[in-house]
Amino acid sequence: MNLTQHALDKLEQYEIDSEEVEQKSQTPLHCLYDQTQETQIHIIQINNVYLVLVIDPNTQNLITVYTTNQRTIDNRRKTKRWI
Repeated sequence: MNLTQHALDKLEQYEIDSEEVEQKSQTPLHCLYDQTQETQIHIIQINNVYLVLVIDPNTQNLITVYTTNQRTIDNRRKTKRWI
């Protein structure tokens, strides 16, 4: 998986090692599809924090990373944004 500069900047902001993210992305808690953005979504957990990995399905580039919580995950699945 290639990481965009934006993704690297976000990981630095969250003080998370990119190698750990790449390793955890191999076995995500959830592997979903964002119908709005047409991207792959991998949910991983590092240090009791849920992270959303947004991946371009064509290039497999990690576009961005952001924190989330179980409520947000459940809501996006309920509204069928993430399937």
